[in-house]
Amino acid sequence: MGSRTLVLILFLGALCVAQALKCNYCQKIEKNNPTCDKIEEKECTSGFDKCITIKMHSPAYGEVRRCANANECDAQVPPQVEKQCCNTDLCN
Repeated sequence: MGSRTLVLILFLGALCVAQALKCNYCQKIEKNNPTCDKIEEKECTSGFDKCITIKMHSPAYGEVRRCANANECDAQVPPQVEKQCCNTDLCN
């Protein structure tokens, strides 16, 4: 009985680890209404372990929310761009 319990615990643990990150997704590039108003949930594919939100100000107005990788989150952005990364489901 004890070994069955251990196998079940290991199996459930593997399922939790294998579950992909979910991020909010939208892309809206529009000067008069630059904020995302239709946001979808997307499951990130392998290699994308962060969620990112990018807000662009003059001269390119817009907002992007999507899955990202660590390199994108570590990259420098110009002063007219705001960028935030996080690593929990739907944190962006």
